[in-house]
Amino acid sequence: MTVGKLYAQNRLHACKIYCINSRVINVAGSINCVCFDKTGTLTEDGMDMWGVLPVDDRRFQAAVKDMALLSREPLQLGMASCHSLTLINGALSGDPLDVKMFEATGWKLEEPEVADQEKYDLIVPTIVKSPAGRGHDELPSEIALVHQFQFSSTLQRMSVVTRELGSQDFVLYCKGSPEMVVSLSRPETVPEELNVTLQTYTEQGYRVIALGRRTLAETSYTKIQRMRREDMEKDLEFLGMIVLENRLKPETEPVIGVLKAAHLKIVMITGDNILTAVSVAKECGIFSPGETVVNVTAVPAVKGTPARVFYTSPKDLMAVIPNGQHDVEAGIGQECFKLALTGKTWAIIRDSFPELVPRLCTRGAVFARMSSDQKQQLVQELQGLGYYVAMCGDGANDCGALKAAHVGISLSEAESSVASPFTSKDANISCVPKVIREGRAALSTSSGIFKFMVAYALTEFISCIILYAVESNLFDLQFLFIDICLIVNFGFFFGKTRAYAGPLVRDPPLTSLLSFIPLTSLTLHVTIITAVQLGAFFWVRQFPWYSDYKRIPDSYACYENYAVYCVSLFQYIASAVAFSQGKPYRKEIYTNVALMISLVIMTLICAYKTMYPAQWITDYFGYIQPPAFDFKVIILCLAVSHFVLVVFAEDVLVNYVLAKIIRPMWKKKAGLTTNEEKFLAVDRELAAEMWPPVTTELPIKLNASVTELRAPLDTAEIHFRAERGPESSLASHEMADQVL
Repeated sequence: MTVGKLYAQNRLHACKIYCINSRVINVAGSINCVCFDKTGTLTEDGMDMWGVLPVDDRRFQAAVKDMALLSREPLQLGMASCHSLTLINGALSGDPLDVKMFEATGWKLEEPEVADQEKYDLIVPTIVKSPAGRGHDELPSEIALVHQFQFSSTLQRMSVVTRELGSQDFVLYCKGSPEMVVSLSRPETVPEELNVTLQTYTEQGYRVIALGRRTLAETSYTKIQRMRREDMEKDLEFLGMIVLENRLKPETEPVIGVLKAAHLKIVMITGDNILTAVSVAKECGIFSPGETVVNVTAVPAVKGTPARVFYTSPKDLMAVIPNGQHDVEAGIGQECFKLALTGKTWAIIRDSFPELVPRLCTRGAVFARMSSDQKQQLVQELQGLGYYVAMCGDGANDCGALKAAHVGISLSEAESSVASPFTSKDANISCVPKVIREGRAALSTSSGIFKFMVAYALTEFISCIILYAVESNLFDLQFLFIDICLIVNFGFFFGKTRAYAGPLVRDPPLTSLLSFIPLTSLTLHVTIITAVQLGAFFWVRQFPWYSDYKRIPDSYACYENYAVYCVSLFQYIASAVAFSQGKPYRKEIYTNVALMISLVIMTLICAYKTMYPAQWITDYFGYIQPPAFDFKVIILCLAVSHFVLVVFAEDVLVNYVLAKIIRPMWKKKAGLTTNEEKFLAVDRELAAEMWPPVTTELPIKLNASVTELRAPLDTAEIHFRAERGPESSLASHEMADQVL
């Protein structure tokens, strides 16, 4: 069984998929739910700058695609300075979003030319410079990056404190998700049409981030280094939004189609905006044509008002509510819908409505604005419902989910990742079907090897029991030939059969070796083996040349020994063929050249030992030949009959009649009786109910109540500070004041 996993691991290695834990390969064969990160996994890691939407007097201006037209407006200054980029060998390095945003401005980044080992307590800050001015008297702008608050997925933002050359004030620029920046901005600076504008771009699949600023007047450098993050990142002036294109990778849509054709549950877990995530999900095929997307939104309890959950969907599926009240709801009551929700909603529902979590997990397809902890929580909830979960991602945000999943697949250029057992050097999701195929092939190989080894042991045991009836037994070298030349030989090449390259089927291989189907298979084989060996044992006694065995010390040679031993040799070969299952999990046995050569050679050797063995062979193996040739032909006929019977029993009775007809009928009639597939019970409940209840509109707006939005974000901030501790300074306090 280990050999089968080893071959699968080697085949994955040839596909640039590296595995550090071969035990997980078999688990990959049971996967029925695959979770994907979005950015860098489903979509290209790098993004293209589409344009910006500046804000002036609480109104969005026309979209600007040429950053030079901004001409040092606050939005351009923020784009040039609000990042965490650095220079490595003269090239910009950092987050791909930051790189694209900074390159679009045309500014230059300058760092002190000091060796890395000498940068401790460095007092000279990083500087960004604008291109030369258009006028003769216009000098390039220089902005010093004084202090950075690094991006946090929990807080959904980053910020930088800057100081422009010739200015006495420090300015903080904050960049992050639009809803986060809005919650930190002064309401009088936020455009009224922000929701509509944001929805327009995110529904088209664009990635949108917002930018705000705050002037820190009468503040010294030393004070800035000591101020807390939450004391700075507030009362912002909303500057506008940055729009980036994030294209799908060419492999994404075909792979999603392959997985959906196999009826695997596909889930997107992302930190991006929910509308962008839904748009990408539609584009790549996670949402099928005709499926309804239901947005789930939870409102936390505020001032005695209990928490509430709202479900919204396209207008053509909403009930017409004559009195216009939001609490009158109409259920969808159909199976062709999937849910989309945010991390904020997920947190509220887990705390206030835990009974809804199984339903959200069963029908949820897009989970947006999810933090690293929430991704891990979702994976664990899916596992609790009986799903075998695979997680595929490329970022540090996915480490918790990658570790928690049954099968974690990291997209990385490194050959191994501590966060996941599988690492793919090809940074796309084409590795997922390959891992599942090899997992199913390894699982099928393990099942076949198990049954083959059990059948081998029982075959040998039956031979001994039958020969005990005449006080004979197998000779030591007969045992050795069976164990080494047949069993070890076949077992070594058994796992070399490659994974089936055709479509993934809906049902994975059986995972229980002692379930009803494997035990029934072994029972049928043992019955056939016993019948054939008994037939040879009694048949040889009917011939006139037969003589009873007279026991001689250190010798078991007799006609019964010849009959049972020779017919059993072909039974081991037949068992190896019968249990080497082909499609839909592995290729056909004839594609395994090494095993086929081994089977042919050993069949010829066994036929030679049965029909025309040399005298030294019979003496060496301790058996005697019958004087008549006709019984030798009977042995071959019994061997052929046994081969036909066991192949028919395994391929027709077990793999077709029992597995594809009787077992599904029995499961349907008996219903769900185990806790391993709770999601099926949840799915049946949803199909029978008018759920979810759909409201005509969501009675909450993004910028209607900054307090409401801020409450859960403050909680996340407190949690973040407790984990990370105070921010560190980037330079010494006293000397930097002089430099600036």
